Amino acid sequence: MESLARYKRIIKWAFWLTLMLIVFLTFQAIYETDNWKFFDVDFNTRDHIISAYGSLIGGVLAFLSILFVLYQVYEQREQIIIERQEVANDKLQDLKDRLLLLTNYLKTLEKDIVRHGERMEVFYKAEKESPSTMNMMYFNTNKNFERVIEMDILSNFKAFQGFFGEDEEDWQKQFVNLYEITDFYNEAFKDLKKKYTFHIEDKVAKQKQIAADMMELLNANARLVDDYRIKFGTANYLTKPWSSLINEYNPAHYEYLKEVQDAGEVPDFRHISDNLLLPFITTAMDIRRDEGYDDLGSRNIIELASTIRKKIWDVEVYSIQYAEDIEKQFNNYFCTDNDSINELKRIKTKIDAKL
Repeated sequence: MESLARYKRIIKWAFWLTLMLIVFLTFQAIYETDNWKFFDVDFNTRDHIISAYGSLIGGVLAFLSILFVLYQVYEQREQIIIERQEVANDKLQDLKDRLLLLTNYLKTLEKDIVRHGERMEVFYKAEKESPSTMNMMYFNTNKNFERVIEMDILSNFKAFQGFFGEDEEDWQKQFVNLYEITDFYNEAFKDLKKKYTFHIEDKVAKQKQIAADMMELLNANARLVDDYRIKFGTANYLTKPWSSLINEYNPAHYEYLKEVQDAGEVPDFRHISDNLLLPFITTAMDIRRDEGYDDLGSRNIIELASTIRKKIWDVEVYSIQYAEDIEKQFNNYFCTDNDSINELKRIKTKIDAKL
């Protein structure tokens, strides 16, 4: 471009010099003509002057035509170069826009990972502390990871090549790392959500069964007390060890349920297991040692109470195991200081520096 501009300036100077030469020759021709007048051309007596002037002017005009042709050629070449440069600039701007879009996505991805890590930390701590309760963990609903993956990978590769190819030896490695990390977290979120959904559905199903068993226990207790009343009479039925024990349990259980309901909370199966069922079963074992089971269903009731405690324990063990797996995932991939997030930050910083 600079050389073409220089040639065009030379041609322009040559053009003006040529015009000056034409003016000079014209004045010289006029000077050679005696008694010169406007519009009085004498081709008979001044043919030698006109012939010489015409020859000179013809040569000069021929040179001017060559200058015009050269100027037009350089002008066209300059226009072609400008158009090519504009196309190249448009391509460069497109690549730059792609990197800008990509770095904005990376910023959002980093926030999504960190925020979900915070939710994971809250969840696994709550799950380990209260494994029998229904602890919740929420997931992002956006598709930022998929948007990065769905971007034209070849165009993104060219963008990295265009901005990093000259001065970054490991830009290809960074490009591969970017997509590996993005693919990993995209699949990791899907896998976490799938396992979490299975865990919650399984836990809900087991808790519903435990709740149904508890209701059956309360109903069986009520039936046994009624059977004792029928068999031994109103005055004596509560003097029997089994009837007395079971008659005390139901009011305590219902009282706890009312307290929970009034507080706007849900029953804590661990509280029921430790503070209601365990003392109930312990006292029942003492009665069984001293008197044995009765023939009205006490054995079935104690076995059901024991089964409920085992089911609660089973839910808690599975919940703790799941919480430990979530904790492991958090420590490896979702805490604020892990290799994958740091690599995303490094790539984003380098892209920002180029923009």
